[in-house]
Amino acid sequence: MPRLAPLPLAPELKDLEASFARSLGFLPNSALIMQRKPKLLRAFTQLTAAVWDPSGEVPTGFRRIVAHVASRTHGCHY
Repeated sequence: MPRLAPLPLAPELKDLEASFARSLGFLPNSALIMQRKPKLLRAFTQLTAAVWDPSGEVPTGFRRIVAHVASRTHGCHY
């Protein structure tokens, strides 16, 4: 249960919805909570795009494995 309730996505942040849909297939509650600080959500989205950039040096499959293990280790379902 989050400490802050997720909010419906603000109209000025609708452009970020497609980014999350491509990477996760849905809009996570964490994004709906972070939007209280729109600059934070935009920065987080840019960081995520940089980490998952397919032109990076680390193979995408390995990045997915690392992300999966890190998430599972910390009890995250993403």
